[in-house]
Amino acid sequence: MNKNKTLLQKFIEFNAIKRMAGIKKRCLLTVSGGMDSVVMCDLFNKAGFPFAIAHCNFTLRGKESDGDELFVKSLGEKYGVDVFTKAFDTKKYATEKNVSTQLAARELRYQWFEELRVEKKLNLIATAHHLNDNIETIVFNLVKGTGIRGLRGIPVRQGNIVRPLLFATRDEIQNHQKENQLQFREDSSNAEEKYTRNKIRHSVIPLLKEINPSLEATLGEKIDLFSQLEAMYERQMSNAAKQLFLQRKNDIYIPILKLKKTKNANSVLFEYLKHYGFGKEHIEDMLANLNNTPGKQFISDKARIIKDRQFFILTQLPEKDFTTKLIEEKDSEVKLGNVKLKLSVSAADKIKITADKTLAFIDKSKLQFPLIVRRWKQGDYFYPFGMKLKKKKLKKFLIDEKVSLNEKENIWVLESDKKIVWVVGYRIDERFKITPKTTQVLKIQMKAKVAKTA
Repeated sequence: MNKNKTLLQKFIEFNAIKRMAGIKKRCLLTVSGGMDSVVMCDLFNKAGFPFAIAHCNFTLRGKESDGDELFVKSLGEKYGVDVFTKAFDTKKYATEKNVSTQLAARELRYQWFEELRVEKKLNLIATAHHLNDNIETIVFNLVKGTGIRGLRGIPVRQGNIVRPLLFATRDEIQNHQKENQLQFREDSSNAEEKYTRNKIRHSVIPLLKEINPSLEATLGEKIDLFSQLEAMYERQMSNAAKQLFLQRKNDIYIPILKLKKTKNANSVLFEYLKHYGFGKEHIEDMLANLNNTPGKQFISDKARIIKDRQFFILTQLPEKDFTTKLIEEKDSEVKLGNVKLKLSVSAADKIKITADKTLAFIDKSKLQFPLIVRRWKQGDYFYPFGMKLKKKKLKKFLIDEKVSLNEKENIWVLESDKKIVWVVGYRIDERFKITPKTTQVLKIQMKAKVAKTA
């Protein structure tokens, strides 16, 4: 962008290139009353771009906050545009949501801005973030360790939110303000170094500018490149994730052999698993255990990963409720966490038996109510249907069925008079099968709720 152009010319050119503000798009300008947002209003007015103004009174600075609101209303009169204001009990909201005051203010304002945009049929929401804000954000992100995403700083556009001043330096905005004698309100909190961003603005950036006086120009040229690099990184991670993370019912399976062959496996795992609360230490521990025996577990506050024979299995944390459930003879349904059992009784000559593991057909006369449903435990045994009354330990049966470690923890058994009737979802016991002498059949259908994954 030509350095000799005025701020207004750069503003019009930047928004045309980025396809944001323009004469055919009516924007809702978020105006605090500070210098940046006042200059934004003036540029929109001089460019002939239609706009309305929104102002949030967070009621955090008493009379000063009320003064800001009155000043912003006067801007609406000056430019002949609509002004919408709203007062928030920010501290109350922060307490109720257990978040910081700054985060509370952010959530409140952006929610209201979008409601206004829809209600007033506006096209975009514009904030007055500029290049120096972007540089401060990049430094802040680097300090926090946010990785490559942090290098691109503030996006030019996020959905309906645009930053039409993101090209401009603070000095350019200040020069425009002085040249046009624009009045504005000074927020006293901007000088307080108790906020991290203010420390970066007032202490860190000046030191960096001693090293590189052209800091804004240098980083300004690189931000687009950082954004392109991020987009490339996202595509690579997305493609790798499609190959590596396999959805099976409620769980995610990660093939160990394929993981060993995956380039940048550490990054791929981190980008996917961070949504489940896993951090870099978890990832390093997983990779260190690639060749170890099965059974190792990695637990976050949201989920768990179990190392099986051929897979790492990402699953929800096991239910803490291991309560035994009773089924009375009159019951037609019982809920077991994500599993539901539906029960019905029919005459033997009216029932159609199908081969489906989610269904159990049992000779009702052989049952003793109430039935019991419980989690399986070590030492359980039964006589699997089709094995001619051959006794088998349930643990061995599950191994033969290739039931994974995480799935084993969610196995239920149906019991009658201390005898296993059905390993739910797998096989009934030979002793309770239907015979030619059966007159009534208890049909049980298992329905499992499939959980959504990230």
